Amino acid sequence: MKINTRVRYGLRAILQVAAQYGKDPVPVSAISESQEISGKYLEQVVGALRRSGLVESRKGVRGGYSLSRAPEEVTLWDIISALDPHTSLVDCVLEPEVCDRSDSCLTRSIWTLLSQRMQEFWTSYTLADLIATMRETGDIGLQSLADLGPSD
Repeated sequence: MKINTRVRYGLRAILQVAAQYGKDPVPVSAISESQEISGKYLEQVVGALRRSGLVESRKGVRGGYSLSRAPEEVTLWDIISALDPHTSLVDCVLEPEVCDRSDSCLTRSIWTLLSQRMQEFWTSYTLADLIATMRETGDIGLQSLADLGPSD
């Protein structure tokens, strides 16, 4: 699974919104500036997060985006699947009908298992985990997350 730009930018944006959970909404312009993401592209990305129910918007002078749920309730899988409809390694995992061999394929079971394991991994981390790591270390590197361990 390759994490595309839309997912990377979306994760950065929603992390900034999540860090302000319970406070005023975060304007797209603030996210765009701090994350160095084009405002026009960011609107599309955040729009997908809004349509999936992960963020909500408020219009007006004090408008912007806020999380729809607590950071502890939003997994990385929620974000990835909201931003990328192609979450499996091989098309036949989610759509067996795309391959005539899917019923008898020797490798489809390993692709299915690997896709399940990746989903389990991404589901085991929440926005709260990432925010805690950011606040504790100032870094969101994979090693820091591995030391912290996933949510239960």
